[in-house]
Amino acid sequence: MDFRQAIVDFDTEVHLDGQSDDALVRRIRKQKGFRTPRKSVSPATGLGTGIRLRPVEALHQLSFVTRPRYQDDLLDAYLYWGLLRYLGFFTLDHSEPHMPRLRLSEAGRRVTGNLRRVASEEMGIAFGVALARRWFMHTGAGAPSVAVDVDVALDDGRIFGAGAPVRRVAGRRPDYVLVAPAPGSRNRYRFRVLECKGTKSPGYAEPQLASAVEQLDGVAIGKWVPHGLATSIITSEAETCYRAVDTIEGTEPSYEVTPEMIEQPRDFRLEAERPEVLAAEIAGASVRASWAMLADFGSNLEALRNWAPETMLGRTNRRPRVRTTFDTPLGTANGTSITFGFDRERLTVRYGVDASVDDRLAGESAKAVLEAQRTFAGRLGESEVQGWAPESQTVYSATADGSIFSLTLERGR
Repeated sequence: MDFRQAIVDFDTEVHLDGQSDDALVRRIRKQKGFRTPRKSVSPATGLGTGIRLRPVEALHQLSFVTRPRYQDDLLDAYLYWGLLRYLGFFTLDHSEPHMPRLRLSEAGRRVTGNLRRVASEEMGIAFGVALARRWFMHTGAGAPSVAVDVDVALDDGRIFGAGAPVRRVAGRRPDYVLVAPAPGSRNRYRFRVLECKGTKSPGYAEPQLASAVEQLDGVAIGKWVPHGLATSIITSEAETCYRAVDTIEGTEPSYEVTPEMIEQPRDFRLEAERPEVLAAEIAGASVRASWAMLADFGSNLEALRNWAPETMLGRTNRRPRVRTTFDTPLGTANGTSITFGFDRERLTVRYGVDASVDDRLAGESAKAVLEAQRTFAGRLGESEVQGWAPESQTVYSATADGSIFSLTLERGR
């Protein structure tokens, strides 16, 4: 693998082709077994013909949202081999005018069998969450702080880990609850849901979406069914693109989430037989779970114990890791790193959290965490995302909640 070219490609803004229009909606409704959801299926606002993004942003999202699914004995292997695989999975196609497209590399085309299925699913998550962030912003709801994995953080119907039974409760729910501060308000949040799919076969994307929109009905906040987004990411030999639809209908409420509410719902469960839960419960629990995922991303075990819902603590087995402090264009970050290399090249990947946010997470004041995240989001909004540190061969991706992901390439002498 040419690490240097991989770093350049991952930091290059590309056009990810996509489709979200009335024709797609009609085809989804004609799929066998399609069930009309409680909210109308529509083209996804802002995602009509494609989006611009840097691939490192999608890799950041994948690293963040899937981390809680891996127990500690598998986490190192996942972080190492998963990252290495995806660095060489894509290449840039410059045949189109104006902006390059993503295509499978020769190495990516050679991935087959079960590994190919896993790659398709994980690319569905990586780019699906990235699409959701764009969708949030295009619909005037700001940018989601984090995508909270329903099964891992909130649901008590699935148990992970060796020696524990693995079971799934009845009912179909979306993958993620999207949590975002409501624009112009200090203590109000908006919540939406996301179902991500991935496939290597273009013909399978629409059946996937027909299933996904049904899953969007699976969570209600009070009596409100949240706006939802369903995505299918296609990574075929011919193209890398997406299909997407949403279920936006009616006026979207926002919910008050005070520090006191966040500090209360430690034992929250999202039970299949009680999908309509009180708005205050799911609001506070979702924000708490988003902080626990942030703490886990930066390997801050004290913070993880502070904020993880009981159901997440019961499944997330973590050992202490060596944490370091490193400088970024957005300030100091705390977290962990992993380095691997071949021949005379070394690639260091850092999983960090803004130092101020990280410090506040280790405390017990929800108010202090909220203030630190607002401050960081302000700095992020004023910064140039692309090309932050080309002289050091480091590329960065950061999100408003305080997570910072970076790749640094070093050559030996």
